Amino acid sequence: MRNQAGFTYPLSLCMLVLFNVFFLLALEQGLSERRLYNESEKILAAEYYLLSSVKEAELQMRAGKLSASGRFSYSKGVVDYQIRALSPAMDEITLTLRLHTTEQWTGIAHYDKTQQKMVRWIEKN
Repeated sequence: MRNQAGFTYPLSLCMLVLFNVFFLLALEQGLSERRLYNESEKILAAEYYLLSSVKEAELQMRAGKLSASGRFSYSKGVVDYQIRALSPAMDEITLTLRLHTTEQWTGIAHYDKTQQKMVRWIEKN
């Protein structure tokens, strides 16, 4: 009679455990990349919306059409702004971006009336 100590079952069990470990590692790597992609997409959208708002505010201030407070609307969020005079030649514009994902960014721009352009930009997160 042959030795019945068993070889196939322990080998199959080890292969199954090894396969599961590699599968779970690959799954976790994919989930991490997905989270990183989503976070990068939010950050890039926020930067784009703030930059677009600053450019739009600058254009409207040159034309003298920008009110003391208001809102710029975008497809994935809104930017509220408020203007405050720092000096007779300098205005401060506070931009608050609210994305539809409930995240919020704030930026502050300084507009020089003599040069008619934004001269300083600070982003707060």
